[in-house]
Amino acid sequence: MKLLNRSLMHLSVVLLLVLAVWALAFFFIVRDAVVDSIDEGLEDQEEIIRYRLEQDSTLLHIRDLGLHGFAFAPATAKTKAHYRDTMLYVPSEGEVEPVRLLTKTFKYGDGFQQLEVYTSTVEEDDLIEDLLIAVVVLYVVLLLTIIIVNNVVLRRMWRPFHSILAEVKEFRLGSGRGLAEVPTGISEFKELKAAADALVCHASDTYNNQRAFTENAAHELQTPLAIAINKLELLAEQEGSEAERMATTGEVLALLERLTRLNKSLLLLARIENRQFPDEQRISCAALLQDVMEEFEDLAAHRRVELDLKVTGDLELTMDTGLARILLTNLVKNAIVHNVPGGTVTAHVNAAQLTIRNTGAELPLDDARIFNRFHKETTSTGGTGLGLAIAKAIADMHGLQLSYVFETVHIMRLRSA
Repeated sequence: MKLLNRSLMHLSVVLLLVLAVWALAFFFIVRDAVVDSIDEGLEDQEEIIRYRLEQDSTLLHIRDLGLHGFAFAPATAKTKAHYRDTMLYVPSEGEVEPVRLLTKTFKYGDGFQQLEVYTSTVEEDDLIEDLLIAVVVLYVVLLLTIIIVNNVVLRRMWRPFHSILAEVKEFRLGSGRGLAEVPTGISEFKELKAAADALVCHASDTYNNQRAFTENAAHELQTPLAIAINKLELLAEQEGSEAERMATTGEVLALLERLTRLNKSLLLLARIENRQFPDEQRISCAALLQDVMEEFEDLAAHRRVELDLKVTGDLELTMDTGLARILLTNLVKNAIVHNVPGGTVTAHVNAAQLTIRNTGAELPLDDARIFNRFHKETTSTGGTGLGLAIAKAIADMHGLQLSYVFETVHIMRLRSA
């Protein structure tokens, strides 16, 4: 059942009960008002008859209530006046009619007299019956009117929701367009539209990244595989020396090792994006960075790069220990590999951020693409092109900001968001 129809159904049930109570209350109030008016009329008649009795005592002999409209009878004591509805034969009408009867006793002379006065309620009953019919008709008409008006109003109010829903249904990934604007003054629908836009934007970005990732991964995997297959075919066909065969075999092994590293990097990146590292703890960035830089001393010495660590505070990281090590390892290794002979890598840690400077090429890198997957400024290193992409993914997952700037040297900054 649609929300609009369910809302109208619940509204109709509530209105049915509320209006029914209102109609019954209105009917009984009006009926009581009519009865009070009749009783007041009877009291007026009673006063007039008692006034006439003072002028004409023969009225005490009137006993036929139906003929004269009143009747007297001796009473033994004074009783409280009371009203009741009854049926009485009225000679003037020639039939039994419903009447309202007032019975009252009063002191007269040395004794008490009982006076009965009636008035026909035929017209009043007809009035109450007509009133009941009018109330029922008004009740039905009012209920239907409210339901119809609410149906029209609610449909108009829900129109933006259906427009947003239609836009979401028609959206297709890769179409290159977002959701059309849906004008509305309702805050909830504005929030829904904003959430839908954010979801569509995120889905589009993820789709584009995934498509680029798939294309790049296919290319990166295809090239070394093709080279490896080609070299193995040459190795099988060539009649060279054992040294040549060994050299070719070494090249194939290097390609396969690169494929292995690429496969591990892709799996790691997928695990990071799927948040499969729930074991988080507080980690000292300064202590971990010192261990990482000590591990790279041999590589730095081989490339004639000097490592320098300065600690003026401690940046605390909350993440899986393995991910923290991978993050710092990729940043330090990138600074060493993309440096120049005789260059330096300076790491500075304080309570706010980690800064890694390296004296690499004198030209700045493309800061808009440096963290993209498989983006490499040069192919001479033999890397996978995923190191900085993995570092960026780890930083983003833990709410850290990883950025690159060029200020005569290349600078990587890692700071809390």
